[in-house]
Amino acid sequence: MIRAVGKPKEDWQKEALKEYQKRLSAFAKIEAQEVPEGHGGAKKPDTQKTISKEAESLLASLPGNAFVIALDETGKNLSSEDFAKRIEVATEGGRPVIFLIGGSWGLDETVRERANLVLSFGKETLPHMLARIVLMEQIYRVETILKGKTYHK
Repeated sequence: MIRAVGKPKEDWQKEALKEYQKRLSAFAKIEAQEVPEGHGGAKKPDTQKTISKEAESLLASLPGNAFVIALDETGKNLSSEDFAKRIEVATEGGRPVIFLIGGSWGLDETVRERANLVLSFGKETLPHMLARIVLMEQIYRVETILKGKTYHK
């Protein structure tokens, strides 16, 4: 499952997510749960209150046995092969994996503390919707690595 702040607004974002959802359907069902942005539409939101509210939504009712991976620029940068190994170990015994993606101001410390793995896609800051698309591609890549398919080179 991917739990992310905000919804895709642009057609290209929706199409990219739909494409990877379609590709992944051969391997796994990846459910996306979108939580609202924490600023409530305020023109000049309080950043810390926004991040805290988003953290509450992201962490709400997570299964206790879930392996939680939070996307954050401060996280570990893994190769696709290492990421696949982590996912393979994390899912042993049917354990659910839940990915958390924060809003435009990032993650609250409580989210990073709850995570079993904090993952980064590099030092660059990505818009959270683009990070979500990259995550979907990486999950697809992981699945092809684990199944021995030729997508990953």
